[in-house]
Parts: sequence; structure tokens; C-alpha cells
Amino acid sequence: MSTQHPYRRLKVPNETPFKLGPSPGKGWGAFATRRIVRGSLIMSEKPIFVIRMPHTEITDDHVTMAFRHVPPSQKAQFLLLRDNGSTRFTSMNEALAENSFNVANSDRGEPEAHGLFLLHSRFNHSCVPNSNIPSISEEIISSFATRDIEVGEEINLCYNPDFQCRTRYERHQALRFACECVACLPGTPFQRVSDMRRRLIRGLQYLAHGADLDGKRQISRSIIVDPKLKMMAETFSIPLSSRLIYSLLSFFFLEEEGLLDDFMEARLRPSLTKTVRLFKSETNQRIVLQAMEQKTWLQRLQVGFGLYGREDAADYEVTLALRRLRQFL
Repeated sequence: MSTQHPYRRLKVPNETPFKLGPSPGKGWGAFATRRIVRGSLIMSEKPIFVIRMPHTEITDDHVTMAFRHVPPSQKAQFLLLRDNGSTRFTSMNEALAENSFNVANSDRGEPEAHGLFLLHSRFNHSCVPNSNIPSISEEIISSFATRDIEVGEEINLCYNPDFQCRTRYERHQALRFACECVACLPGTPFQRVSDMRRRLIRGLQYLAHGADLDGKRQISRSIIVDPKLKMMAETFSIPLSSRLIYSLLSFFFLEEEGLLDDFMEARLRPSLTKTVRLFKSETNQRIVLQAMEQKTWLQRLQVGFGLYGREDAADYEVTLALRRLRQFL
């Protein structure tokens, strides 16, 4: 019976805007107890313990050693954890793997460190999530609403950072379970268009950076079919006008997917702003400024298409700069 379920004894702070409960097909989840406005904090949480090494190197002994140093009250909370909310875990390492987040700051080049979080680990996955953990500060993770979340609605996260560039099949291969979000329900118009949009976003990223998601150049032509265009991307010969259009297209597709939250926009905006400032040809500058004055991404894209096929005085300079940068990466 769910009334006796161990998760009923997990300590959820009174001020936290959600409660834990059964989630059909997902075990247990977190459900909003009041309306959570877009951009507002959902919860900040400290880990029970942290293990500073890659997941692949962590063993039961490492987890057991960390567990021994945990206060008794938190040990009792840890022992309430269940695999998919139902059965006991068969090993300590398995419990960590299913309830941890990487708390290393990748921007500072920190090595992997995995913290066990009791409550944030109850947030189930969605490929079109309504919350996000944009950053980690001193091993504390904080989640924020990426859109308005209504009372009774389940709060969810996207478990992989590059899923906006992957199709339903690719996402499910990585997850090892079948997501049932709006972008994954098979046979629906949104799901079919979603796969195409996310594939296009991946292709646009390749054209902009000259490499795939893993930073490597594709061996096959499955992403960029045109060999000439592929070569231009990999030699950073894409004209500045095309780079701007690709960027605006990416913003538009992300928005259509329901993925362009405030945090993603803040992360992507600087690169777009830099591209805008690189134009040197006067006519192009006027078109770019007019595009960026528009209110929506679709409107910016529509105006930006006026640059299609146009060369710019900065093209050669930008190509050389990107090639030099590539040599140092």
C-alpha cells in the first residue's frame, strides 16, 4: 500500500512546493502542491555524501565508506530508497547510481564528483521538462521552474543535456527506458515533427561548430548529407550570414519544442550576440539590427533570411579566427 511506502517517510521541507506520490509507470514522483511560477526556485538541496571519482570507477566499497560517515538520521533516510520506487536496491553502488547528480563544475575543469540527493532524485524524466538545474554551487543543486507548473502537475527534469539534439529512438537508447512525454508518444503529430526538429538542431550545431555532439567530425554523412556543405562546416568556411540564420533557426526550433527556457536562452544568447557584432558590411548590419529588433524568434528569423546568400566583409577574418581557435582545442 502506498500509505505505508518508505517514501512517505522521506523528509520534505515544509516550504517545498511539492509532495511525493506514485507516478503511473514511473514509480514515484514529485507533484506540485501550489502553482510554481516560471523562473521561481523549486528547491535547493545538499547531498547526503559526495564521492569524487567517475561513476565507472565507483564500487560498493566506496559508497559504504562514504555512508559510514553520514549522521544516523540521514542514514535512515538513505535506507528508505527503492529501485524505481518499489524494490530494495541490490547494492549500495546501484542506489548511488540511481539517486545521484554530478556536482563537479565543468566550467572550472573539476573532475567528476557524484552526490547523493534524496529529493531531487525523485524528479522523473521528461524530454520536454518543466524544471531545470542550471548550475551547481558548492555541491548544492537548485531546481527552477522553466514554465508555470500547476497544482497537481508532476515536476520533471531532462536527464541528459544533449537531448534537444536527439531523436526519440536515440533518447530511449540512452535512457534505457521508454519516456512517455509529448515528444515521445509514438504516432502523434508533435512526436513526428519533434524528431525532425531535433535532428535539424543537431545538424545546425554541426554547421556552426564543424563537429558533432561529442566534439568529433562525423564519419558517415548521416547528419550533413551534402559533402560540400560538410567540408565548409569542418573548415569553418560557412559565411557569417549563414551562421546567423543557423543560430536563429536553432532558437526557433528550440522554442517550438518547448525547450527554450530562460536558462538555455541565457546560455545561448552570448554566442548569438557575438555573431551579430561581427558583421562589417553596412547593408548586412542594417538587416541584422532590424532582425534583432523583432519581438519573436520567428520574426527575427523571417527578417534574418534577408541575409541568405550574402557575403560579408568579415567572412574571411572570421574563418581564419575559427581555424586558429580549433588548433588550440
